[in-house]
Amino acid sequence: MQVLEIGGGTGYQANLIAKSGATVVSIDVAPPPGGENYFPVMIYDGRTLPFEDSSFDVVFSSNVLEHIPDLQKTLSEIRRVMKVNGLAIHVLPTPAWRFWTSLSHYIYIAQRLGNMVGGRRKMATSGHARAHTKMAAKVAALGWRYVLTRVLMCGPHGEYPSAISELWYFSRRRWLNVFNENGFELVEDRPSRLFYTGYAVFPSITINSRRTLSRVIGSATRVFVLRKAT
Repeated sequence: MQVLEIGGGTGYQANLIAKSGATVVSIDVAPPPGGENYFPVMIYDGRTLPFEDSSFDVVFSSNVLEHIPDLQKTLSEIRRVMKVNGLAIHVLPTPAWRFWTSLSHYIYIAQRLGNMVGGRRKMATSGHARAHTKMAAKVAALGWRYVLTRVLMCGPHGEYPSAISELWYFSRRRWLNVFNENGFELVEDRPSRLFYTGYAVFPSITINSRRTLSRVIGSATRVFVLRKAT
C-alpha cells in the first residue's frame, strides 16, 4: 500500500504506519524545531503536492487540515494524487476539544502563574517548548498588549477567526460540507474515543480514563474516511 502523510512533523506517525508494511511518504511545510526524528519527512511548499497523479492508495493527515489557509487547493491536490479507489483519512479536532481546551486555558494560565509565584520550574515538553518559542516571537513583534489578550482570551487553534467560531468550524456537519463541496464522499466517520485538551494540564490521567471521559464529555478528535465522489 502506498501511503502519503500530510503534516508529518517528526515522522512519529509515519513510522508507525510504515511498521504495518505500507510504503510511506511523509511531507510537511517545515522541519520540526528540534527533537528526535522518527521517519524522514520531505519539505514542500504547502500548496502543490510534489507527486504524480494517482500515486497513493491512502492520503492521511492528523490534526492538519484546520491549519491550512487554502483548504480548497489542498483538497484538490489530495484528490489528484489519490488512486481511483484510494481513500483519504483525516483526523480532526471536535467542538468538544475546542470547548474543553478553551476552559483549560485558564487552568493552564493559573498553573503557570503558580509556578512563577512559587519559584518552581518544570521541565517543558517539546510541544510546550515549541509553543513558548512561538509566543516569545509574537511578544517581540506585537508587545505586551498581545500577551495580556492571550492571557484573558484563548485564541483560535487553526485558520479561523476565533476560538468561539471553531465550535462550528470543527463540527462534523461543517467538515462533511467541506468534503462534499470539494469532491469527496463519506465512507465512514467516528469519534476517536479519546479525551484530551490542547494544554495537557492533567498529564497523569491514564489512557483508560481518557477513553472513559470521552464517552461522557466528548472525544478530542473525529476520524473521517473518504473517497473520491463519483
